[in-house]
Amino acid sequence: MHVFNPKSTRILTITLFLLIALLVTACGQTQQASAPTVSPASAAQSPAAQSSDKPAAASATSTPAAAAKLETTSLTIGSGRDPQLSPLLIIAKEQGFFQQEGLTVDIKLFAAGPDVVSAIASKSIQLGSTGDIPPLIAKASGLPLQAIAQHSDISGVQTLVVNPDKIKKPDDLKGKKVAYVSGTASEAFFLKIVEKYGLDLGTIQSFKVGPTEILPAFQKKDVDAFVIWQPIAAKGVKEAGGFQLLTATQSYIPGAEGPQALFASYSLLVGHKDFLDKNPETTKAALRALRKAASFIKSNPDESAAFVSKTLETDIETIKSIFQLNKYALDITPQVVDSLTSISTFLLKNEKIKAIPDLKEFIQTSFLKAVDPALVTWAP
Repeated sequence: MHVFNPKSTRILTITLFLLIALLVTACGQTQQASAPTVSPASAAQSPAAQSSDKPAAASATSTPAAAAKLETTSLTIGSGRDPQLSPLLIIAKEQGFFQQEGLTVDIKLFAAGPDVVSAIASKSIQLGSTGDIPPLIAKASGLPLQAIAQHSDISGVQTLVVNPDKIKKPDDLKGKKVAYVSGTASEAFFLKIVEKYGLDLGTIQSFKVGPTEILPAFQKKDVDAFVIWQPIAAKGVKEAGGFQLLTATQSYIPGAEGPQALFASYSLLVGHKDFLDKNPETTKAALRALRKAASFIKSNPDESAAFVSKTLETDIETIKSIFQLNKYALDITPQVVDSLTSISTFLLKNEKIKAIPDLKEFIQTSFLKAVDPALVTWAP
């Protein structure tokens, strides 16, 4: 028989009370320990916390790491050794514009555009600045090249230099020896002169000569005239007593002087399709640097001429005069494409190509559009 003991009951009651108190305290401590995971400071930051985080986010988006990752940071870009094809590249390198875009660029200078195209085709360089005719001929022959931007309008520098004692007008070219650089605007301009002035090509002794050999040939009187770009044409006048009879935009024919639109020519930035397809971000970075260079040349022509003069080892006054003839820009315009169409037709007519290349496939606008949509006004 159990006997009810009040003293035992009081002890049990006190013990239970203490246990309940301990449990309540423990639960409270557990809730306090877990509170930071759902605290207002985590769900909605205080103004101080928000202001300290925002600059960090802005900084992240402005650093190179936040930009699209470049597939490669090292490039070799080729160019003809002349002030038509190379200025944007030279300025972009000298002013650090390539470096600003995360690129290390080596510029390789060649004698003329066909050499640049050959280097692109062999993949020894990744991009190249060349006159329009060499890549058009290469594209027509099946090479997977694409033009991604204009480099400059070089129509005004294509020049016919003649011996003034023998030639005073285009008709006097009959029976004379005329030199040009095969596969370039030099040859195309020569053929355009023949066409424009109704000459018979069979009556002219024409010679295909390299760009470094053409001036010596004229100086030694091995030829009576030559067709070439600047500054070689200017040297033919200054150093060899030649006379500038025609350019693609100007006639100096005695009695028939004045502006003309005889021939349009552009230099282009070209790449191998394999490289362009695999390196879109690197390609865009290069174009951003060249866009800065074009702006720099426009704002600082004399300083730009000094850089180009030093690199090409050509006197600065000659470079300054050529800068007045060329227009340096990346734009892909209807005028550029119309010129390429006209040149392609001309090349086909003169049996320099067997078929007109597909310009919609040759001209790749996506990279330039991504850099600045305003630079592309031509639609395929």
